[in-house]
Amino acid sequence: MFKVLLATLFYLASCAVVFAVHVVASGVLASYGSAYPASLRSQIPVFSVAAVSLMQNSALLCFGALFVSGALALSALLRAPSRESKLYWVSSLAIVNYHVGIFLLGAVAVGFFWLPKLASSL
Repeated sequence: MFKVLLATLFYLASCAVVFAVHVVASGVLASYGSAYPASLRSQIPVFSVAAVSLMQNSALLCFGALFVSGALALSALLRAPSRESKLYWVSSLAIVNYHVGIFLLGAVAVGFFWLPKLASSL
């Protein structure tokens, strides 16, 4: 029973992380605006343009990832033959959720803040 509780909390925490990344990305975009990287220098790195695009579409990316993750978790819970395999698949989906969150948060940090400042210092 402890494993089930732990896997459930692990999965729910990963879903909360993906939602929090959307809140952070949209908050940063609302605070600074999408023209912030261009305000530091006339030429902005291509990755910064992609990061702004990811931030503008963070709701679609995060909620899409949560929807797909939820559908796959429900499918794993209904179709997996044993309890251990259900726990394995739900935990694997939680790890994927964490990776999606870290990727998007890294794109915000690197592409929106670090690269434009690095490019303006050159």
